[in-house]
Amino acid sequence: MKKYLLHFLFLIIVVGDLTGELLQLKWLDYSFKPFILIWIGGYFLMHASNIDKKVLKLAVFAFLFSWFGDILLMFGEIDFIYFMVGLVSFLIAQIFYISLFLRTINLSGKMPFLKKKPVWLIAYIAFGLIVYTLLYSNLDSVLRVAVFVYMVALLGMSAMALNRFGNGHPISFRYIFIGSILFVLSDTIIALNKFMAPIPYEGIFIMTTYIGAQYLIMRGLLKQYQ
Repeated sequence: MKKYLLHFLFLIIVVGDLTGELLQLKWLDYSFKPFILIWIGGYFLMHASNIDKKVLKLAVFAFLFSWFGDILLMFGEIDFIYFMVGLVSFLIAQIFYISLFLRTINLSGKMPFLKKKPVWLIAYIAFGLIVYTLLYSNLDSVLRVAVFVYMVALLGMSAMALNRFGNGHPISFRYIFIGSILFVLSDTIIALNKFMAPIPYEGIFIMTTYIGAQYLIMRGLLKQYQ
């Protein structure tokens, strides 16, 4: 019953945020958005008693810097510096996610999937090159470096999620891998919308995929240790 009540609260937060995005009501959007990662991080900590302590710390820091990024990007339209610092916050979050996924692989004692089948990295490289090529002419010299570095970290995070294949609970793998793909999709929409061309209802697409990403990664981590 407690889990159902908690998820009902999460549903209210998500609906509130998406309604704000749909109706272009920033006060409504900004009233709910900060609570997304607070709920996800809080739910994780409430159910993380059996989790490896290092995994726990890495996850908490990943959620924390994602939350910092959420807050900072809310003010990106006021001053571009907020967008850049928000990007750095998410870059740090991706590094924590990479370390976190590698930790779960090491704990399994099995060979990482990409070490056996590195050919799967071609898909990530191809996707990164296509998106970066589309954005390149619209970026200044600073953003070309910043976007490249962040894209490497983002795709590296998803590659490490794929790297967990066969190294733990199969449902945990599916949740986290799908979450990582949604994260890539969300940030790709942000980049294309901001630096290439406006995307209709971009806020809905960005937040739906982002919320799904963070939620699935969190649930996947919990599933690994159930």
